[in-house]
Amino acid sequence: MNITINGNKVTAEEGITILEAARRADIHIPTFCSVDGKKSASPCGLCSVEIAGREELVCSCDTVIIEGMEIVTDSEQLKEYRKQRLAILTPNHFGDCKAPCNLTCPGQINVQGYIAHVAKGQYEESVRLVMERNPFPFSVGRVCPRFCETRCRRILVDEPVSINHLKRFVADWCMNHKIDLKIPKEGPTGKKVAVIGGGPSGLTGAFYLAKKGHEVTVFEAEKKLGGMLRYGFPDYKIPKNVLDYEIASILRLGIKVEAGKRWGKDFTLHELKDRGFDATLITIGAPVDQPFEIPGSDLPNVIPALRFLRDVNAGVKGNYGRRAAVVGGNNGAMEVARSLIRKGVNEVTVIYPRAKTEMTANQRNIREAEKEGVQFLLMASPVKITGTEKGLDIDLIRMKLGEPDSKGIRNPEPIPGSSNVLQVDTIISSLGQMACEKSLPGGTLEESLELTEKNNIKANPRTSLTNHPGIYAAGDVTSGPRSVIQSVVAARRSVENIHAQIMGVDKEPAESRFNFTRGRSFDDVDLRCFEGVNVKLREKMPTRPPEISVQDFDEVKLGFNEKMAVSEAKRCLSCGCTAFERCDLKEQCIDLGVDPTKTGMATTPLYSKDNSHPTIIVDLNKCVYCQKCFNSCEYGAIELSAGSFDEQGGAREISFRFNEKCVH
Repeated sequence: MNITINGNKVTAEEGITILEAARRADIHIPTFCSVDGKKSASPCGLCSVEIAGREELVCSCDTVIIEGMEIVTDSEQLKEYRKQRLAILTPNHFGDCKAPCNLTCPGQINVQGYIAHVAKGQYEESVRLVMERNPFPFSVGRVCPRFCETRCRRILVDEPVSINHLKRFVADWCMNHKIDLKIPKEGPTGKKVAVIGGGPSGLTGAFYLAKKGHEVTVFEAEKKLGGMLRYGFPDYKIPKNVLDYEIASILRLGIKVEAGKRWGKDFTLHELKDRGFDATLITIGAPVDQPFEIPGSDLPNVIPALRFLRDVNAGVKGNYGRRAAVVGGNNGAMEVARSLIRKGVNEVTVIYPRAKTEMTANQRNIREAEKEGVQFLLMASPVKITGTEKGLDIDLIRMKLGEPDSKGIRNPEPIPGSSNVLQVDTIISSLGQMACEKSLPGGTLEESLELTEKNNIKANPRTSLTNHPGIYAAGDVTSGPRSVIQSVVAARRSVENIHAQIMGVDKEPAESRFNFTRGRSFDDVDLRCFEGVNVKLREKMPTRPPEISVQDFDEVKLGFNEKMAVSEAKRCLSCGCTAFERCDLKEQCIDLGVDPTKTGMATTPLYSKDNSHPTIIVDLNKCVYCQKCFNSCEYGAIELSAGSFDEQGGAREISFRFNEKCVH
């Protein structure tokens, strides 16, 4: 039988529907309800098509072809009609496409997925899932700010899931059980990429570039890789043996390393080009301290934070006296203060011109420092340092917050006549970091690299490309100090652009931000969603007591054991949809440009979740009454009905049950 579809002649079997004929001709017609050989009692309407000679649209799923039929499956009229049909369905759909934890994570790691693996005892699979987007589960599992946990819906029941501790558990489990993850990589591309800097950004870039089949060489100024993970975090946060194992896991992809090679001294960008590298990724971090510029800041025993932390991590004993001050309120300042306590300093005081809640340091790090005896002198700022026979005198002035500026920010202002003096033996300044002091050392390419006002390398935030073709920069070298996970994200983003450029292909399209949600904020979430969820507090991380932990640099947090990890993982509410990647509703909304935030989303759960079936969970709150489940069951084991329909045709009072024909 001969028909025409979209102007193309098609030969099809007599007696089949338009939809089936189109499928066999590899012509896509969208549909929700259609299942081969079955008609829907209430078609979804998405499969409607135009037929020459007919004014009305017809459903292709139940219209049989006839000789000479001329069919149109894609037109403006059809697109508009399908949009209208979707607009009827979306207000009946209540659920989360992606879990809030996934959406909040800068790395867009599949949090729900790797936690589900932990709950099932699948620890190796869990680590593999994490490493699809983060090659540093050991380190990030110890120092992540835990953005994800702030949006965990479990907060509305009791406490958030200890997401980050679970990431650390599975990583440590693999290390302790000597699991070789054997990360897969693509075949060789014949392309070479140089990575300058072997910190978290550099090794992330190298990892994902190597996975794509490129030959990668990391150039590192120090003798060992790790960057700030090695030289900025003391052992009580990231033990060196753990870091060494993690880096070795990354290098197993065949990444080459040239350690002890300093950029600008041992090689230049131009020389890398001469060596045949197709692209260069600069990831040197922010290795230079922001200057401490007050009178007396150049005195002995006034030490920049990075230099101090390098000495600590190198095992340098140092003599810091009995009293020390730390100027600054960032995360580095907290590590400095806690390290000084471990170095035997009796009184450690952090000086900051704002309130504690306004510190840039993570509040968790601040609390840990307080527990170990660190003191805080807030709303105060040093104005002068004087050397004395007894040590150092810091002239301080009290601060207050001024009136809001044009951006609404209240900046600290000195209070006249409020000065006092703090006597100390050592001062560590932790005012921030930058890529370089004034310019980058090296050749003509280095001299012409554009810098920002804060002396970081200027790069396109979307592509990571600098002002020189083929030269990219990512991580702290472009942004200033950020968290480890943010450095990972920046480098991973750069890899996609580098790969596209050197291979001459289009970049992988960004993931759609399409998302149904049960509530963007906690206040938006209907608490009836959690009916039947029992209160179960989170597992407490085993931790060495402060009076013991301050005596050495051994790790403070000891990690979950297996029983604790599985118990904690089972607290996850599994907010996100496990069918997100294969969801027809999502795909049709994206293809047709239907935005459920405008067409409407259900905001209230109307049905209780049914867990009675041994293998299938039934959540009618997500049901748009497409009836595909009913049509798909070859045993007739599903009974599905709607008590009524609204004016737009949306199903109401949906009833679902498995009858005695169910084989499970």
